[in-house]
This record gives sequence, C-alpha cells and structure tokens, in this order.
Amino acid sequence: MTDGSPLKDGMDGGGITPPPSSFRAGFIPITGLPNAGKSTLMNSLCGTRLSIISDKPQTTRNNILGILNAPGFQAVFVDTPGLLKARNLFERSMEGAIKRAAREEGDLCILIAEPGLPPADKIHLFDPLKQVRCPLYLAINKLDKEKTEDRAKAAADFYSKLLPVAQVFHISALTGGGLKELRAGIKAALPEHPPYYPVDQLTDRWEKFYAAEIIREQIFKMYSQEIPYSCAVEIEVFREMPGEDDQILAAVHVARAGQKPIIIGKGGSAIARLREASAKALGVFLHRRVELHLTVKVTPGWQDNPGFLKEIGFYDKK
Repeated sequence: MTDGSPLKDGMDGGGITPPPSSFRAGFIPITGLPNAGKSTLMNSLCGTRLSIISDKPQTTRNNILGILNAPGFQAVFVDTPGLLKARNLFERSMEGAIKRAAREEGDLCILIAEPGLPPADKIHLFDPLKQVRCPLYLAINKLDKEKTEDRAKAAADFYSKLLPVAQVFHISALTGGGLKELRAGIKAALPEHPPYYPVDQLTDRWEKFYAAEIIREQIFKMYSQEIPYSCAVEIEVFREMPGEDDQILAAVHVARAGQKPIIIGKGGSAIARLREASAKALGVFLHRRVELHLTVKVTPGWQDNPGFLKEIGFYDKK
C-alpha cells in the first residue's frame, strides 16, 4: 500500500536547482472569511487545482500548501480555513492553524476580502491579524461581479484602518484579473532565500490526502444542509496498481446515525452517484484510472474526538 507521492508538475529531473544569489522564496498564508475566495486564489496563482472549491463556506479544513515556481522566486502559499469562531475540538484545531499561519509561519500574509464591509459580528475574527509579524497584503476579490468601484473602495478603507495593511490589490481570483500585479507584489515582498522545495513540486501533500479531499468536494456538491459539515473522509486503502486501475477504499464518517441513510440514499442510489462522480474526478486529477469503493461509518461526535481527529490529520494540541 502507498500514499502516492507529493504532487509534481510533470517536469523531468526534480531536485532543487541552485538559484541565483538574488533568488527569493518564502511562505505566504492566505486568510479571510469563509467563501471569500482563498482556495480559488491559491489555485489561480499556482496555475493548478490544489484546494477543493465549493460555494458553501468552510470547505477548506486543512492548511494546504501550494507552490508557485516562477523566474527568480518561489512562493509557498498556505490556503487556510476561513476565519471562524470555533464550536468544537475540530474547529478549534482549524482556528489554531489559521492563527499560527498568520502570526508565525509567514514571510508575507494575504488577506482576501469581498467588496463592501464585513458583517459586524465577524469583525473580531480579524483580531489575530493585528499582530501579524510580516507584511500584510489586502486583496479585494470578486471584482468581476462589481459594476462600480464604490464597494471595493469601502472595503479597502475599512481594512486599512483596522489592520496594518502594507498594500492593497484589486483582483478577481476567478478570472485572473489583477493577479499579474499581485504576483509582482509577492515577489518584491519575499526575502532572498533559496527555494524551499524542488522546482517541479506543486504541493507538500500526498495523493492520498487529495483523494480524501476530492471525495469530500463531491459530498459538498451533492448534499445540502448540515451533511457536508458532518462528514469526514478517511482513505483506508490507496494502492497503485501498475498496468491496472488504482484501488482506493474510502470511509465516509458521519456524526449521527440518522445521517448515514442520507449519504446512502434510497436503494444505495446516492452513494452510487457519489462513488461515480468521485472516481471520475480522481481519475482526472491523478491522470490514472481509479476503482473506488466507499463505505459509510457512524462515528458519533467525531468533531470532538481527539483520537479520531489525529488519525485523519486534524488534531493539534497547540
């Protein structure tokens, strides 16, 4: 059994190429409220799909590294979960990951925000960014949906007064508008340093991790209300079979017994659609054929179970 390998971009060779003395490299957490476009921005900057995307908030659960290799610099983006007020151990782990990324792990931090002002009850969630130790860039997103500049200006003024914003960028993560200027700003802010990762590497995550994420993305697409948030996906078997289809066995964990029949559907119809859609998406992502098997398990209160959270890679006591 194998976890796969850290994702590469298909280049030959690998290894860290000796950079020129002026080479720049660093870590850049991307933070913001849920559904602001963090994952879309990282995917667009890196030129590939590394974070799953949904129109539902709190799709991203882990800090996910995406690596942009460009002439003269390497930017290691950290796509963080949306800023939130934690309600359980699972969400406290997510909250801790956000705070550490913003305060401790960044050479530059990007706050992505929608045009207009944030809800009044969400403003306190930005407090950790007041003590950010690195330059803070503000990226006002979704300008492809705005007819005037009024709401973008209001957002820029608001966040610039609230936080130590170094520069403001107006972008559309979806269409790519403004990303050329943002990339240039990122390069200028990074310290001189050799690349942290081989120049053909796109992420530090293994294929097994992305298998779970892609299945979870399909759950977000297919199910409504609380179901996507009550599910965790665990890859129990990930076996690459030379000359044959990859074999993947995944367990979908739900928090309550009543959620299991919803995932399965009448006569198994819903889980059959989930399996089919997930297998197709996995095949596209891995560039290999996949035979996927799904089971549904009831794991009561998994969001507050440190042993389970540690097993699936979430729990952190910090």
